[in-house]
Amino acid sequence: MREYRILSVIIPAFLAFAIFYPVLAAAQSLKENNEILFEQLQRVHGLSDKQMDSIRTIFRESGYVGQGNPAITKHPITPQG
Repeated sequence: MREYRILSVIIPAFLAFAIFYPVLAAAQSLKENNEILFEQLQRVHGLSDKQMDSIRTIFRESGYVGQGNPAITKHPITPQG
């Protein structure tokens, strides 16, 4: 009976990890990709730190603005393309 109770905790915990880990990993990759984008925007367009803070705020407050899901998105005119 005790083994059943242990399995009833371990199996759902494992499933939750398996389901949510890719989402968490993609979120970190998206944040990293956005930082690269911000650096490129500032360098290429000569934007000030204040302008970059405004752009970062837009991205942060939006919750979904970005460059797509980095796990599946391929940009043809980038180093990864």
